[in-house]
Amino acid sequence: MAKNQMMPFQMPKGGGTGKKVLGLLFVAAVVILVVKHPTDAAQWVKEGWATATAAAEGVATFLQGVIGQ
Repeated sequence: MAKNQMMPFQMPKGGGTGKKVLGLLFVAAVVILVVKHPTDAAQWVKEGWATATAAAEGVATFLQGVIGQ
């Protein structure tokens, strides 16, 4: 099989203008949120971190149960 025939479809080549614009809008929205409501933004980050930590601990507990340690 030739190297060009390995993928039967074209793979996307990098980000277009739309992705860059959406990324810039997202970053701008986050900056505006932090500037206008810093305490709310800090609370959301704390809650998100707590959720992520709890999820990681849950996965670790599950794996310890499966492995048997």
